Amino acid sequence: MASTPSNRLKLTPANSPFLSRPSRSPIRSRTVYETCLSLRRVVGTTCSSPTGFDTVHSSFAYIAGGAVVVVDVSGEHYSQRFYRARPAAVPVYAVSPVTHASSSTPNSTPKANDSRNRAAPSPRDSLYGNSDWADSPSSKTWTSRERIKAATCLALSRDGRYLAVGETGYAPRVLIFSLQETSSDIPLVSISEHTFGVRAVAWSPDTKFLASLGAANDGFLYLWKIDPRTGAAKLFQQNRCTSYVKEMVWMGSNLITLGVRHIKVWRVEDGPSISPTKQKFPGDGSFPVPLQAQKPLPGRNILLGSMLDATFSCALAIGEDKAIICSETGSVCLLDDTNKQMKLVKVLEIGFPINCISSRNEDIHIGGKDGQFATLGLNGILEGIPDPTIHNAHSPDGLIAMGFLAENLVTIDTKRSIDVWSPDHIPVSAKSDSNRIPIPGPGDPIVGIQRLSETNTLGAAFFTWSGSGKVHVWDMEGMIRSSYDIPIEQLDTGNDSDPVNQLVVVRATGDGRLFVAGDKLGVLRIMDTATKECIMETKAHSSDCQDITIYENKSRSLVASCGRDRTAQLFHKSSTGEFEHFQTLEFSAKVVQVLIPSDDRILTCSLDRTLQVHDLVTKEGEPDVMAAIPSKLISLRASPSSMVMTPDKKSIYVSLLDRSVCQFDCITGRLLNSFKCNDEGGLESVVLESLIYGQLDTGDLSFLIGLSNTDKSVRIYDAQTGAFMDREWGHTEAINGVTMIENEDSGRKVVSVGEDGTIMIWALDLEPIAGARMREPSPEKSSFLSFNRPPLRRVLSKAELAEFQRPSSSHGRRSPPRLLQRRPSKFHLLATPIARTPLFKEQTSPASTIAEGTPSRRASSGGGSRSNSPPPPSPKNRSRMVRRPSLPALNTPSATVTSRKKSGTNLRGTYGFGSLSMATEQTCRQLRVYRKKLSSSDSINSDILAELDAELRLTAAALGERAIRSRSVRNDPERNKPVSETVLSGLLDQYSERLVSMLDEKLRLRLSEEEKDSLIRERPRTAGEGSSSSANSEAVCEEPESI
Repeated sequence: MASTPSNRLKLTPANSPFLSRPSRSPIRSRTVYETCLSLRRVVGTTCSSPTGFDTVHSSFAYIAGGAVVVVDVSGEHYSQRFYRARPAAVPVYAVSPVTHASSSTPNSTPKANDSRNRAAPSPRDSLYGNSDWADSPSSKTWTSRERIKAATCLALSRDGRYLAVGETGYAPRVLIFSLQETSSDIPLVSISEHTFGVRAVAWSPDTKFLASLGAANDGFLYLWKIDPRTGAAKLFQQNRCTSYVKEMVWMGSNLITLGVRHIKVWRVEDGPSISPTKQKFPGDGSFPVPLQAQKPLPGRNILLGSMLDATFSCALAIGEDKAIICSETGSVCLLDDTNKQMKLVKVLEIGFPINCISSRNEDIHIGGKDGQFATLGLNGILEGIPDPTIHNAHSPDGLIAMGFLAENLVTIDTKRSIDVWSPDHIPVSAKSDSNRIPIPGPGDPIVGIQRLSETNTLGAAFFTWSGSGKVHVWDMEGMIRSSYDIPIEQLDTGNDSDPVNQLVVVRATGDGRLFVAGDKLGVLRIMDTATKECIMETKAHSSDCQDITIYENKSRSLVASCGRDRTAQLFHKSSTGEFEHFQTLEFSAKVVQVLIPSDDRILTCSLDRTLQVHDLVTKEGEPDVMAAIPSKLISLRASPSSMVMTPDKKSIYVSLLDRSVCQFDCITGRLLNSFKCNDEGGLESVVLESLIYGQLDTGDLSFLIGLSNTDKSVRIYDAQTGAFMDREWGHTEAINGVTMIENEDSGRKVVSVGEDGTIMIWALDLEPIAGARMREPSPEKSSFLSFNRPPLRRVLSKAELAEFQRPSSSHGRRSPPRLLQRRPSKFHLLATPIARTPLFKEQTSPASTIAEGTPSRRASSGGGSRSNSPPPPSPKNRSRMVRRPSLPALNTPSATVTSRKKSGTNLRGTYGFGSLSMATEQTCRQLRVYRKKLSSSDSINSDILAELDAELRLTAAALGERAIRSRSVRNDPERNKPVSETVLSGLLDQYSERLVSMLDEKLRLRLSEEEKDSLIRERPRTAGEGSSSSANSEAVCEEPESI
């Protein structure tokens, strides 16, 4: 079935005086693929009364959500056709606007606040008067409430050429389809005169007229004259009918409506119809001609007599002037219109509530509400001596509708199961019918759906479940492969107000051998599909179980569930083959969904606007001991509704309640992309649920499929750009799940299930748009250029910075130097500059002995008198930089004011940031810190220790070369003063001897503790052990013997 063209095509003429309404998103991206969702199959029915079912010849039709299914039966086989019209579907033939005439009764005159007068023409329509602009399907925007429509009634023409469908909802329609086509979503005629809903439609026996009756709030009955050649409709007569009508049937040339305390016969006179005449204006040289009044449809109420309080449920015409009318209490009446003297006679009391009636040859068949079935002779009813044969019900399923085909009987029961029987078979009898053809259906409202892998043992494509615990396994042809009943426990508190326990979620393993189910009481069950027995049953949550996920590989099987009690329960399959619970994760809000993408990661999203990532770890040597450790927390801008991960496990898409979809990087948690879930015009956005990720085999296109209960549609978006691709409607109530199935035989299919008990299978076709790649890219696609990307930002937290300050022995990572405040100098300086070496070797700072020619950052305080010393520095300068005076500056004579100014000038270049003096001082500080750490019990990696020894030797050699080069520099004694060989030799000897002695001491301690260490390893260590001595022994054992 071809897809109905959407309102992307503007039918407004080019010379329209109105400017087109701009889109809210003028730079909205476009996709290079043309997407088409077309309905292929509908499983189930929403028929609840005889008005939603009809038969003709060897075909029958029934309503299913927003569509109608026509079934053609041929022997033991049958075929199905589907008819449905989108809200913006353009019919083949237009219908002239209806002019309401005065009716036969005073109270039937349309009033000022009547629904017909609400849609007044706009000023611009009356100003320009061009019907092309006003009637254009794109002249108004379809809102969400206008898209939600349900088929409530249907009728097949007696010649089998046409199908009439009545809708309910906002702006309901009466649609006429041609049955000559296999399937169609483009109607021949679309009538939009009813406002609140269409209660019933009926074809006349000669197919000349179609009657459409609105709901009680609508209050209008229209009679349309049908063109026998094209099927176009034209209003013939109308009148008001405000009673609550249950059914409408034709009796010859008369129309009968019946319902609550109501039976009325409408006389249809086949005379020339009067169509509205357009008013002429003086502009064309003629005078205005008034519109001619249309003749209303005459009707007459039937005197009910003793049946005044009865509610009539169904009727059957048995001639040109007789009909059998039944009531809900079990009364069978005969309406006789012989000689146009209408009277109603009660024939008999059948004894059970009547739902439907049909006839075959000379027998009348009556179906009961509680499953009873009765057969009456037509002659006995006409003669007033009926002899009914009543068959008691053997099942509690009553009959909703039934009808006879040429060689079969078709019934629809209260479970909405459709069966085709032999014509002589009694449906409620215990005797089986070998010629029975069941048309499968879910029966109950469907709660969810999940696809099965191609290698499953059930030989099916997907499975559905209902709240009662029924699980059906389906193939792509809409046939049930197998069924399972999951036990559901009910609360026995004796209070009717307590909620009823229902099955909420079901998941299956990859091979289909196990079902994992959760109910509203939080009970988790695992059932074996081969034995149909529960192998595990536990109270996992204190309230509703929201979601279940299963992960399997060759070495591990994991199950996770989440509930409204703000917890997630984790299970795994142990080495014994049993599922065991190993951890409970607690959250601050209800967990919406849980995913296990791999055997080492768990993802959850909750209503506190967070997406949590946990790492799965096991104990070494104990694979059955597992735990989930928090790894990452991603903040969302709104509460999530659904999430899905890409097959490569690199990205995750999250649908939010702010009607947007965000893409995050799984490794870094960074937001990669986000887009609003708008429609094709960019005017309305919706919340997506049940996200599914798909991509083409070539990898050129990736897309997201989701459902929206805002307008009850199935939508497709481009996953890379967020561009809208397509959407379709069909379900009349909440859509509870959607899945995508891909295989080589049937192609790519989308399956959706609804609360209305229907399963809709859509074909998804993705075709490249010709010349799409030659267009200029939309501005939104330029977001992938470098200058439009978000700037780099990696701010390390305090916890991350603390990791760099911790010593690491495994990878040899060196921490950056810690920035410490300088301590005040504790050197006791001599009064005279004679001594060139420090008095105390162990307390001498290396920085003060190496850079002999380095100027000080403050004035020299050498061996001069106190009177010759410079004035103390200002507090402002001291607050900026307070440094310990270097040793060469301390041992020089007191400088003059000129030399101090020169020293201050050279300070920035010689002792500034990045200079050799600054690097030397930092190295000294690091060596001091390193000496302190050598006294700890931490172990030292042998490779790092060897590297340290090599670096120290290279540093000493470099310092020697520096001293040799500095001898030749004599041009500027103040700036290039050479390093003293005595100081350099003393420095190297001091630190070499000290470092070697410390390393020898550490090696001696390790060798002395080897025997103790071997004894400790033989016996288990207690909680109090692990002292510094044992730690030191372990550290020494790791050092190489050469050191």
